[in-house]
Amino acid sequence: MSERRREKRFKDDNKVALESIRQEEKNDGGIDINALTYDISPGGARILTHEFYPYDSALRIQINLSDSRQIIEVEGKVKWIKKMDDDDVFEIGVEFLHRISKTVLALLEHIYGNNMKIPSSVS
Repeated sequence: MSERRREKRFKDDNKVALESIRQEEKNDGGIDINALTYDISPGGARILTHEFYPYDSALRIQINLSDSRQIIEVEGKVKWIKKMDDDDVFEIGVEFLHRISKTVLALLEHIYGNNMKIPSSVS
């Protein structure tokens, strides 16, 4: 199977809060705070969650970047869903819809600063 991603993803466990943006897509009206990233890149993430989010759902995402100790907020869109065999867990592939350059810089600093040993100061 050929790789369709534009950017390399890095395995990275971070706490995530997800919220559906559109009212009709809300699962129970709440925020899923028991989600975790499995892997992440500047363009998106694979997220493990107990909530089902339909394909193409618009999400408000808050990621607590564990290594760099930053919290980023970004909007994203569900691009794929996979039901895991155990524990009512879903894997979702989310494409980030960046609007704020600080978010992109924080992700680059977190990913490349930790995995490539690049000095991680961003001005």
